[in-house]
Amino acid sequence: MTDKYETLFELIRAALGDKIPEASDFLDLFTEDAVLDYPFAPEATPKQLVGKANIAAHAIRLGPLLEFGDFTLEAVYSLTDTVIFEATCQGRGSETGLPYDQKYICVLHLRDGKIARYQDYWNPLVLISALGGQKAMAKAYAH
Repeated sequence: MTDKYETLFELIRAALGDKIPEASDFLDLFTEDAVLDYPFAPEATPKQLVGKANIAAHAIRLGPLLEFGDFTLEAVYSLTDTVIFEATCQGRGSETGLPYDQKYICVLHLRDGKIARYQDYWNPLVLISALGGQKAMAKAYAH
């Protein structure tokens, strides 16, 4: 499996398959009290976001910092109420033009047809590099 998608929403929707009903956008995939964990988050970025509103605020803050190309779904492992997937993406830092070529392993825990917990495992060094270093990343994220 190496299916390509233009957005993270499309990638996640494909990984979840028929585990959840149709969703109109990224936030529609989550329960109101969803938890998004970034276990390897670099300093100056959140390790955990609780609630759909905080997830939305984070997406708005991070969105302008990176320009994404295709997302590739490499593999999906589907359990009863959990979906694990492997994915990659190509992109670049919006200000630096430096590559953001990332690999992910994501663990999605479902409740009532929505994501209740999303554990996102990725390499923080790729983000730091794409944004021009630790200080530049902290400054960019603070705005």
